[in-house]
Amino acid sequence: MVKSTHQPYGEDLFFVSERCPAEKKKARAHLAHRGIRSRIRSQKELQQHHRHPVIQTSIPIVIGEPPFLQGISTVEQLVSTQIYASMASTWGVSPAMCPGPTHLTYHLSHGTAALASIFRANVAFHCIDLHIWTTVEERRKLQLTALTYRGEAIGFARTELLRLLAWHTDTGPENRLTNTIPDWEISFTIVLRLLQLDYRFARDGVYSHFVACRRLLRSHLPGFRASEDSIPALATTIRNPNLHHLTITFECAHSTPDSVIWDTVDLDFFTQSLFHLIDRIAASSTATTIDTSDPRLTPSIVPRIPPGTLLWRSLAKDPGSVASNIYGDVSEALVQLGSMLVLCSAFLDSSAADRPSVPQPCIEDLESSLRALGEREALTSALNVSWLLGGGKGLPQRNQRETLWLVSGILYALRVSPMLEWDGVGIDGKTIKMRCLDFLGRPG
Repeated sequence: MVKSTHQPYGEDLFFVSERCPAEKKKARAHLAHRGIRSRIRSQKELQQHHRHPVIQTSIPIVIGEPPFLQGISTVEQLVSTQIYASMASTWGVSPAMCPGPTHLTYHLSHGTAALASIFRANVAFHCIDLHIWTTVEERRKLQLTALTYRGEAIGFARTELLRLLAWHTDTGPENRLTNTIPDWEISFTIVLRLLQLDYRFARDGVYSHFVACRRLLRSHLPGFRASEDSIPALATTIRNPNLHHLTITFECAHSTPDSVIWDTVDLDFFTQSLFHLIDRIAASSTATTIDTSDPRLTPSIVPRIPPGTLLWRSLAKDPGSVASNIYGDVSEALVQLGSMLVLCSAFLDSSAADRPSVPQPCIEDLESSLRALGEREALTSALNVSWLLGGGKGLPQRNQRETLWLVSGILYALRVSPMLEWDGVGIDGKTIKMRCLDFLGRPG
């Protein structure tokens, strides 16, 4: 007996005699033919299914994903499309600047899970405030997502910092290897990024982050106090150039009377450093003696920074609120003053070294970077110049970090005491700015 096993298509039943070869042959042919037809039918059905998907007539039960997961999907999409680059403008830096602040924070976010969560929390919070949503429900989902990422970041940061603390406690200095330095930098990066997140979106708890940053920076230099000899050692603590760039520019731009780097014990040194720098600027501006005995030495008639350049116009313009800085948490006046003090220090150090290390090509390099942004973008905010200087653009390699860190300390002193007394005369940011512009506008 032969029985078809293809149940869905019916059943064939007939008898075969064991003694009849013809009937056996017929049975084998039938089974083979049946199998071929079955395979052809299956292939056609599969093709039809791909061309015309089966539409269910019944209404399926759909369980929606939690709102914060929907918000996470939105954030991940925004990250993948690199929309975060445009958020640099909220810090007063042109989105056309490359690399800009958000480019560097994105690259740093790949370091640990904590940094990834902080970056995404930043994106979510910015999306809310920049109105990158269409309905109230979408806004609520983004809020839940931002808070979820922030909570994750704090949990990850706690674990990372406890691990670093345990390493400091259990391991003697003589047993520590140099390959553990990146671990310290990751810990500092986490605290700095948490500081920048809460500085903008949770200001009440930001003080502890400032303290933590200072302690981490000074952990390698017990009993540190700012001085001419100690600043170079502290300035080289951060090895990652992207991390250093973010640290020094944020330190010069934020508007609170606090510091990522410096403490109140350093105020006297930086106040005296400011007075010394003003004295040097005044002495250089009044010096008119030119050695004409050597015909090869001719006085320069080119201003240190020509007044018509974008660089000069960015430094000389009246500071105010930056339109793109919707949070109002950066100070264009301080940033402008800091940029001028950095350039004045570089020119003065070059002159003292008797070998110009700040030739005109350095200033032209800075000017070219501003021109690349376009005149309108370049002049929108003085923070463009500060960002370029923080990355070393237009500055000599010699003593570059020391100059940036010294000036950041001077700005800290001015944030704490906006009015200082110099030679019996009160000076403030406006007075210092006029002296710097006079110096930079002279030939040198």
